Amino acid sequence: MAVPFKVILKSIVRFIRKQIQKIISFLTSLLIFTAITVVTLYLLKIKPYVVTTGSMEPAIPVQSICFVNENVPLETIKIGEVISFRLGEDTLVTHRVTEIHDGEYTTKGDANNTEDAATVTKENYIGKTTLVFPKVGIILIYLHSKRGKIVAVTLIILLLILSFLPKKEEKEQ
Repeated sequence: MAVPFKVILKSIVRFIRKQIQKIISFLTSLLIFTAITVVTLYLLKIKPYVVTTGSMEPAIPVQSICFVNENVPLETIKIGEVISFRLGEDTLVTHRVTEIHDGEYTTKGDANNTEDAATVTKENYIGKTTLVFPKVGIILIYLHSKRGKIVAVTLIILLLILSFLPKKEEKEQ
């Protein structure tokens, strides 16, 4: 006895609906987890920064996300460790410490031929780079663009709407 095409089609549609619902649940959970993680890290003074130049390649490629722990005192930094600091008001630099002398830290990018001209002191020190996710920064760069913000907000709204829509089984009851 053959199964009618309509029955097969209904079961395929039901299966696809269930899979879409699982994907929506996963994405919503991922979004909530990411938001909680980012807020927690900020409260703990561990901030993400995106690397925009190749001065630290190959150790830290361009478009990597560096997590900088602002709780690590400058005095505890040793030669060879990677730190982040400000040059002027707008420039953030992440380089390796090459020399320490009288509370001033000399740094150099791994890919650079010379040490940085300015030294790092308590005044311009931000923190120690503790974790690096290579190439993941492209996501943050995209989300900071106008188009990325529109896409992100649209996806969040869609996920929220879809997660609150009643399932077909709930409608029938």
